[in-house]
Amino acid sequence: MGQKVTVSGWYSNTNMRTKRKFLALVATIAVGSSLALVPGHGGAQPAATPVEAALQSVADKSTLATLKRFYAARGNQPAWYDPRGLTADGRAAIAVLSRVSEEGLDPSRYRLADLTRPPATTNPAELADRDLAFSIALFRFANDMLDGRPDLRTIDRDIDLPVSGFDIPGGADRALREHRIGEFLAGLEPRVPQYAPLKTALAAYRAIAEKGGWPAIAARKKFTAASADPATYAELQARLGAEDPALAGAAPVAVEEMDAAIRRFQARTGLDPDGAVGPGTVAALNISASDRASQIAANLERLRWLPHAFEKSYVTVNVPDATLAVVDNGGTILTSRVIVGRPHDRTPIFRAEITGIVANPPWIVPAVIAQREIAPKAAADPGYLARHHMIVGNGQYRQLPGKDNALGYLKLDVSDRFSVYLHDTPSRGLFARHERFLSHGCIRVQQIRPLASYALSGDLDAGADRLNAAIATNVTTRLAVKVPLPVYVVYFTAFAAADGLQFRPDVYGRDRRLIAAMSGSTSFAQAFPTVGGCKHTA
Repeated sequence: MGQKVTVSGWYSNTNMRTKRKFLALVATIAVGSSLALVPGHGGAQPAATPVEAALQSVADKSTLATLKRFYAARGNQPAWYDPRGLTADGRAAIAVLSRVSEEGLDPSRYRLADLTRPPATTNPAELADRDLAFSIALFRFANDMLDGRPDLRTIDRDIDLPVSGFDIPGGADRALREHRIGEFLAGLEPRVPQYAPLKTALAAYRAIAEKGGWPAIAARKKFTAASADPATYAELQARLGAEDPALAGAAPVAVEEMDAAIRRFQARTGLDPDGAVGPGTVAALNISASDRASQIAANLERLRWLPHAFEKSYVTVNVPDATLAVVDNGGTILTSRVIVGRPHDRTPIFRAEITGIVANPPWIVPAVIAQREIAPKAAADPGYLARHHMIVGNGQYRQLPGKDNALGYLKLDVSDRFSVYLHDTPSRGLFARHERFLSHGCIRVQQIRPLASYALSGDLDAGADRLNAAIATNVTTRLAVKVPLPVYVVYFTAFAAADGLQFRPDVYGRDRRLIAAMSGSTSFAQAFPTVGGCKHTA
């Protein structure tokens, strides 16, 4: 074998010219090696962090983009775990996530059991996978609290509410840097006045259900407090006392007190408060505490679909209650009965704006109403159209302005995609009815003139003279509003009021579908036709 020669030995025994050539070659190799590490020059790249490697397995593009942005701001390092397990920030987040059931949310949706389980290893790759799963769960919770569950917002196709657009990853990153992630997550709860009372009610009804609920009332012929036999009287007092503190206790209450309690129950469950316990009242009494809790949870979900901070002034219409309210600078200044859509002509859920007022509006009869209702009547009665001041042109029925016009004297244009708006009506006697689900989908307003005045002038009375003058012309007149007035058409079957928690019948079946979907049943999305029963063009 030949003699082994080292680089240093070779260098010491080589002449100067050869040495200089060697040094130049080493320098060239060094420069080339350094350039190989510069992006764009090819060669080896810096090794990916475990988080970057874990991101490669995220299939959903939207989720991946969100996670990349969140972790890029953190240098692609874990946010919630270290080799010892959950960090202090991770524990603070878990403390909030562990209470999601109090919001009416399903804890399994956020995989809390997996997130809190101690890591089986300190392997960086496994910790990175867990960290990503933690972030996905946390962002899902944040989105559910800010805007409601995305899959539930579309459970019915006639829902059109805006989303907040809040930057959840950015907010979480800022909170992490300041070590206040728990405060950040807790602050996602809606601050609308209805939310906290419903959340309290959810806990109360769940507690009643856990203790066995309340006694059922046997079906009987209609009776009153005065006509009930002793056994029925005691049974009814026990049932009403479960929700009404005035009746709690073993001692029988006076007939007058029982009658008042029956009427209170009927009023707060959306029934006619006549004091008579008939089939409708018995059915409401026999709704279980567990079912009431599910109803409350569904309405908490709907509250999360709405903005967490409303405008200073706006209009709300609660369809199940068939009422309207005008809110000015946080205070309710007008309430009104309304008539809303029949069960097969549902009034949709939406946020829009009142953009103008039409005095003496004509009514362009929608094709479906014309074919289903007007045409058969006109064919059977030659004088029908004349008596109703209707004309026909190009196959379209049009009702002329006047006292008999279906829209009354005033219509408020609303910028929704369903062609639903608020208007007057010549059939004002219908407002006296207890159940007011009578329209083709639009909203007839009992207090239409003060509402129109407020939209026009910002005051319930200041616009009255202008409205009256326009109506007096008997000519269709458009009045512009200075500032578009937000209007929210909502569907709340459980809500807080001055006289306590209120329940309303689920007239459109929205609760039934939403509760089923929240419990994990098959999608209940409905293919109802677009509402447009009151569509109007001048």
